[in-house]
Amino acid sequence: MALDSRQLIKFLQEHDELTIIDTPLDIYLEIPQLAYIEVKKLDSKALLFTRPICKKSGKEFDIPVLMNVFGSHKRLDLLINKPIPKIAHSLQNLLHLSPPKGIKQIFHKLKELYAMRSVFPKYIKKRGQCQEIIKTQNLNLFDLPILTTWERDGGAFITMGQVYTQNLNGTQKNLGMYRLQVYDETHLGLHWQIHKDSQHFFHEYKKAHKKMPVSIALGGDPLYIWCGQAPLPLGIFELMLYGFIREKKPVLCPCITNPLFVPYDVDIVIEGWVDTTQMRDEGPFGDHTGFYTPIEP
Repeated sequence: MALDSRQLIKFLQEHDELTIIDTPLDIYLEIPQLAYIEVKKLDSKALLFTRPICKKSGKEFDIPVLMNVFGSHKRLDLLINKPIPKIAHSLQNLLHLSPPKGIKQIFHKLKELYAMRSVFPKYIKKRGQCQEIIKTQNLNLFDLPILTTWERDGGAFITMGQVYTQNLNGTQKNLGMYRLQVYDETHLGLHWQIHKDSQHFFHEYKKAHKKMPVSIALGGDPLYIWCGQAPLPLGIFELMLYGFIREKKPVLCPCITNPLFVPYDVDIVIEGWVDTTQMRDEGPFGDHTGFYTPIEP
């Protein structure tokens, strides 16, 4: 049951798991505050803000904001549509796959291998539905309703972006969830912790004195981003987990300006390059710990 954004909204409505808010609300603090209140409720719903605005600039956005999709166990169970402990158990078996002994074990192993039939992504050459509109001129990140969640934050942050990267020779691919600070119309700051796969890739490009391609996808099936933060072994592309859970190959289309691929049915793709010679200060950032992460490179 793959879901693009329109299907997701319809799915949430059908299960009484969505509240639609048509009141114009500010991307600066107001929208995040309502989501902060909502997630603490026992019957918490996903929230769709249809009229985000920026009071500071006077801008009205034609892109809605969907929040709190993963804000309840019930909603997560509905979206995944299979018991999470069972997924963990199956993955554990696959990671420790050993030669079978006897007919009974052979059939059992064949069943486990059959479950892997959808894990390898399908790469297409044509453009995806995420590329119906392509902008390469007059780019402006402030055209997107990117939220500022806490008043001491260093700026607006994308916090649920699917960050797609690959190693220098393209043999390993990664999907991660890393926070992205908006610096100006065309620059995002990428925060990579030292143990993350993309950080390892970064050092390969830095050593080779090359810029690193990065694409950030927003929207599409919520399981893309859910898999993006899964603690998988080094070298395992997170969309393989998506295929394993959905029992359907993820379909990826080529980016327009760099050599990466992204899911064909996401809503927005931000393509670019990381200059490996450049560091900039990031933060402060109101973190999930309940404290601000201080300014640091």
